[in-house]
Amino acid sequence: MAKSSRSLVSIDKILEILASAVSIVLGLFGLSQHYGSNTIKPSRIYSSGDAAEFLDMARLDVLKLIKSGAIQATKGGNGNYLIVGQSLINYLASPNVSSTD
Repeated sequence: MAKSSRSLVSIDKILEILASAVSIVLGLFGLSQHYGSNTIKPSRIYSSGDAAEFLDMARLDVLKLIKSGAIQATKGGNGNYLIVGQSLINYLASPNVSSTD
């Protein structure tokens, strides 16, 4: 019986990893608007366009926030910024962001 419960844990972990991988791929290819939700997921990768939608601002404003360091992002090989969801959450939780922005 212990062996079967151990197998279930392994299957759950595999499904969790698979779901994360799918989320990352969707984010990288900009498909999150079709398959995502309106909740920022901390481990998911977002484009600057996705971030702009979540933050209700123009994409250029998101790029300014990235360049100023307010939002942490990495520039991908194609020149587009990749933003981890936790960076967006941190930005929204920062004291410099008002709820009316």
